Amino acid sequence: MKVLITGGAGFIGQHLARRLVTDGHELVALDHLLGQVHLDPEASVAAFPGEVIVGDVADEEAWASLPDVDAVVHLAAETGTGQSMYEVDRYRRVNIGGTELAGRFAAAQGAPIVALSSRAVYGEGRHGCPEHGVTFGAVCCDRATAEDSQEGDEHRPVSVYGETKSEGERALDGVTAQIPVTTIRPQNVIGPGQALHNPYTGVLAAFLAMLKEGKPLTVYGEGTQTRDFIHVQDLAAIIAWALTNPGDIGTHRVFNAGSGVRTTLVELADHAASGAPIETHGITHLDIHRAGDIDDACADMSAVAAAGAPMPQWSTRDAVADFIRSSWEKPGAPADAWDKALGELKERGLTS
Repeated sequence: MKVLITGGAGFIGQHLARRLVTDGHELVALDHLLGQVHLDPEASVAAFPGEVIVGDVADEEAWASLPDVDAVVHLAAETGTGQSMYEVDRYRRVNIGGTELAGRFAAAQGAPIVALSSRAVYGEGRHGCPEHGVTFGAVCCDRATAEDSQEGDEHRPVSVYGETKSEGERALDGVTAQIPVTTIRPQNVIGPGQALHNPYTGVLAAFLAMLKEGKPLTVYGEGTQTRDFIHVQDLAAIIAWALTNPGDIGTHRVFNAGSGVRTTLVELADHAASGAPIETHGITHLDIHRAGDIDDACADMSAVAAAGAPMPQWSTRDAVADFIRSSWEKPGAPADAWDKALGELKERGLTS
């Protein structure tokens, strides 16, 4: 079948595209090729195994220029959590408006749509407490413990990015009566091809830059915060499965995408250091909290397993080491780019 991938020339899109072409599908991408994401736009276009149409997903005219397709994968989004806190209009325009236009286009084509949301819709997520039971969002008391987020959990985003992803999901509710709709909520996605020059997303890109410059790895706070990391190939496998196994019309399916394993930031730094080909210099802690950051995140993957979708194959340690090894010789931003990005948040009163 012919598949449209918005943001197809980007990190996740390229991995998905190679998988889909191997499976015999014809591809076309709609991508804005923004410099914040694409260090070399021409190389991004050349790497995509299909036609790339340059356009903005939030621009109605861009959608009017597209060919007929059999299915839509909507990946295009603004993704920087911290940056979203002061680039509000930009994030709302793309993540909500662009998703609404993607749904309209798919409905007009009679094409199933698979859209990427984010674990950010959960905010601080689910907690279990012997006194207060299951709660969502802010931690109720000291007795509460973090639990894995389930697809039916309440949305409690703490960043503008999370809010726009939540509203983007709701924007697709309007086309469920016409076409099959699937939303996938990835946790932290890592792997070869990840943008290394964008200081607004990805702690691992920061770790990579520090390792290459022989600096200690900077961890915010005590480093006990937990995250769930999924290798991009595992995410691509779930998306490809959802594309070729669409749900029923009238139902908006939602699936998590993660490893289902919690990794502390200290453990993540250790994994990154283990993948470096040179001697490393330990960890340093910075006592700071950025607006939009959360303490714990992990996906409950039981619904994915029950649906028969492919389960992740990469362990977190192996996924992180693969990222470090594959990215070591690639150009990227210097380590102080993340300091400058943090400085922007401080100037706007978005740190504590």
